[in-house]
Amino acid sequence: MKNKKRLILICDKNPCTSFGRLTLDLKKALVLHYDVKIIWLITPQYFSQRPEANKEDEFITASSLYTGFFTFKNSLSPMVHSFDPDFVVLIRPELAFLVPSVKKINSSSKVLVFVHDTFAETLYPNSLKFKLINQFFIKNTVNADAYIFNSIYTQNEAQKHFKISHKPFCVLGCPVNFDLFKRPEKAPTLGEKKSFREKNKMVGYNGFCLNISLDEPRKNLETFFELARLCPETAFVRIGKITERIEKIIQKKQIKNVFHFTEITSDLLRDFYCHTDLVVYPSWLEGFGLPPLEALACGTPVASSATSALKENLEGITPLVFPPDDVESYVAILKQRLAGDPLVDWDKANALLDRFSLKNISERLIKFLQILV
Repeated sequence: MKNKKRLILICDKNPCTSFGRLTLDLKKALVLHYDVKIIWLITPQYFSQRPEANKEDEFITASSLYTGFFTFKNSLSPMVHSFDPDFVVLIRPELAFLVPSVKKINSSSKVLVFVHDTFAETLYPNSLKFKLINQFFIKNTVNADAYIFNSIYTQNEAQKHFKISHKPFCVLGCPVNFDLFKRPEKAPTLGEKKSFREKNKMVGYNGFCLNISLDEPRKNLETFFELARLCPETAFVRIGKITERIEKIIQKKQIKNVFHFTEITSDLLRDFYCHTDLVVYPSWLEGFGLPPLEALACGTPVASSATSALKENLEGITPLVFPPDDVESYVAILKQRLAGDPLVDWDKANALLDRFSLKNISERLIKFLQILV
């Protein structure tokens, strides 16, 4: 029997984050055809504890990613040398500082960078922090052998920014975990939705809208909170860290119907998806936009902005709004939803979800890796 080719995935975010889940999903997608090892780069900022892992996975620890810039390379060397991989996949461009090291350790390995967006590279031209990140961590993205993009939008933006259109690539997307995010056997009744709201301290509301996001300008949270101000009879849930900026926006608008949840389990996130009336995702820019797909997988309608990868994935499937800050359009969509409008073309939604199933992702990624050999 022919030996399997070997592949290393390198990730610096814990398995509960989107990057960590992606790393684990890629391993699942490949493990039947490749010997796959994950190397976790552990720092206190992103790992509260050492993750559970299979015996073949490895760990390198540093006090921060910045100190890891100097120390990760030395620890990585014996791991890569002993495993002798055919492929090394860096899970995001911020790890591209390792590209020269991997090539030096094993010149025959093909090094791939998974590019999710170019926001760190392009949205903050005057930020010293991002200038340093680009200079020391990201710039060696251009020296990778090949690239995985999560959308055509990201492909176009990255090829233009890094000037890498001449190198091999595939547009893969991000897998949706259908073992976790799936429709309940029976859709929650109005009574069950009410009980869920009350259990989570949302008492006296006719329903709730959901948003999952970081507090970044591109996420357009101002529109989400303005929608909450205009619809005081509905609860608005945001899953994400509460920042001083967000607190000021809520205080200024005098909003009483916004509820924040920060560190929640994946199971509870699924329950929020299943019991919400509408997921609202008004971002100015997204490299992919996984939460809308997770919501659809749970049978929940989405209202999104008609921009970047959101338009690419969701056009013709869910209501799209442009410009993204047209809050009155979101008000109208919410009223339709609360009146019982399904909002979604579910035949097209199911076809979209099938494209990002683990099976489909696996087939397309394996085909791409075979081309690189």
